[in-house]
Amino acid sequence: MALPSLNGMRAFEAAARLGSVKDAAEELHLTPSAISRHIRALERNLGQDLFERGFRQITPTIRGSYYARSLSEAFEAIWRATDDVSLADGPSHGRTQRVRVLCVPAVLNLWLADRLPNFRRLHPAVELEISTSGKRANFDLAIVDEFVYKAGPALTLLIPLVLTPVCAPSLLDGPVPLRSPADLVNHHLIHECESMRWKRWLEQEGVLDTTPKSSTTLDDCTLIMREAINGAGIALADTMMAQDFLEQGKLVAPFQARHTYPAGIYLHQRRSIGNKPGTGLFQDWLLSEVEDHKRVMAVA
Repeated sequence: MALPSLNGMRAFEAAARLGSVKDAAEELHLTPSAISRHIRALERNLGQDLFERGFRQITPTIRGSYYARSLSEAFEAIWRATDDVSLADGPSHGRTQRVRVLCVPAVLNLWLADRLPNFRRLHPAVELEISTSGKRANFDLAIVDEFVYKAGPALTLLIPLVLTPVCAPSLLDGPVPLRSPADLVNHHLIHECESMRWKRWLEQEGVLDTTPKSSTTLDDCTLIMREAINGAGIALADTMMAQDFLEQGKLVAPFQARHTYPAGIYLHQRRSIGNKPGTGLFQDWLLSEVEDHKRVMAVA
């Protein structure tokens, strides 16, 4: 049979890989309706549905998953070959290599920023351009948080969200003891955006009355850590938020108990970067730093 339209194959592969028609539209610089039209035309050409469609979500069928993986591998090979040819007559040695990175503010401010000088020492020819907002499709690499576990050619799970209470050392010697997790509800608890994380963590520790004596809700992780350091209350922090402050002694973890939350920090790689100089260096360095973080914080 004749090959289907390349536009249809690109639209389907992107939607399947990203799990979203909207995200595929952003990556390919098209409208969501155009992506949907291309996919429908491809399905008519193939004589079968490639997605199971639900309310605001799409899931590839078994054959659709196979087709998407095959197309992803084919497009990746095309990108690699194109980049190899385009760089063949112009080696990048000695030239500045710019890498555009999107990073969620919490990871950047509380973990990544203090590690970047080491990367610059190792790779002075790589110029990093880091932003905390924007569309993933406009960046070479994106360090993002997802509130469900995801997998796919574009996403690599860096670390799951592992939560534990943290507070200023002064609270350990305060008038309200912290002998067990049940004592937490007698303290001022600091919530991140909503109270579900604290409620879930306490219930996992067998604390059924999860209503704290008092609480504050904040939507900025850096502010949450500062409030905890200043002794304003007890925060529920993930390992990346807390690592440096725990090592510096500015915060302590009163209990050894830690529980995962159904979320994680992921690395998203834009498909068209191929072998772009510098990107592989930053990605390898980042993965090495994450592995070191897991070792120090004993994260499986």
